[in-house]
Amino acid sequence: MTELMWHSPMATSLLLGLLGCCVGSFINVVVYRLPIMRESPEETSGYNLVWPPSSCTFCGVAIKIQHNLPIISYLWLGGRSACCQEPISRRYIATEISAGLITAGISFWLLNHQFEMYRVSALLLPSLLLVWWLVAISGMLWHSSQDTKTLWQSLLWIGLLMASQRDAFSLSEAIFGVCLIYFLALLWRQSAIFMGRKNAPGPSHIDQHSLQPVWHSLAAMAAWFALPEAEALAIGLAVAAAWGLWTARNNQAADFSAQWRARTVELAIVFTFGITWVLILADL
Repeated sequence: MTELMWHSPMATSLLLGLLGCCVGSFINVVVYRLPIMRESPEETSGYNLVWPPSSCTFCGVAIKIQHNLPIISYLWLGGRSACCQEPISRRYIATEISAGLITAGISFWLLNHQFEMYRVSALLLPSLLLVWWLVAISGMLWHSSQDTKTLWQSLLWIGLLMASQRDAFSLSEAIFGVCLIYFLALLWRQSAIFMGRKNAPGPSHIDQHSLQPVWHSLAAMAAWFALPEAEALAIGLAVAAAWGLWTARNNQAADFSAQWRARTVELAIVFTFGITWVLILADL
């Protein structure tokens, strides 16, 4: 495998791109099942991300293996379910293609640089994990804005784990950045209470789990980018996100509009997350 990576970066990138398509297929499962597991925890006690096997969302018939291949099955079936001929959402194939292309592109870029083998390995795994998580969060934002919190929190822990692999100083910087973001979040909540807003939560509800997903996204960014410049970027985004949430929650329009405003803020953070990582790789 090592010789293949060095002598044929294109072939390795294509293989990793296929892996990315498979991950994209699993991301579709996560995006579909997480909201169901959250909304009906008692009714779905035996329902998780791997069980039961995939079934048609329209008629409930189990999907055959040959009909569950990333991208290929969608094109083969003409974008319709094999059992009941109902149209399959294009979001599924878009997620698989996006995950595959971005995975292949990042892999090809890293493998064509004159890095030592250990350096490529140290950069490739974090890059792929970050890409897959951001694709999953983007898909979840389109489907359900209530379940991105779990994905952001897991991305935060991955960022801390990656920081620990560099050195103790990087880990301490990352932890400081995460604590700073959560401090700003709690300060914002306390300020809302102090200003006497009617819909502000009471002090007993101020904890990590009551925070909006956008704050967890900023904490994840601080965990990944343990740099002074990135901390300044995270603080700026925290202020922007707080303002966005403030205006969304005070909006007199329907809740639907407010939810989409919050989604827009999170989606902007997703793009900022990706662009910042690309800039870091470009400077290496």
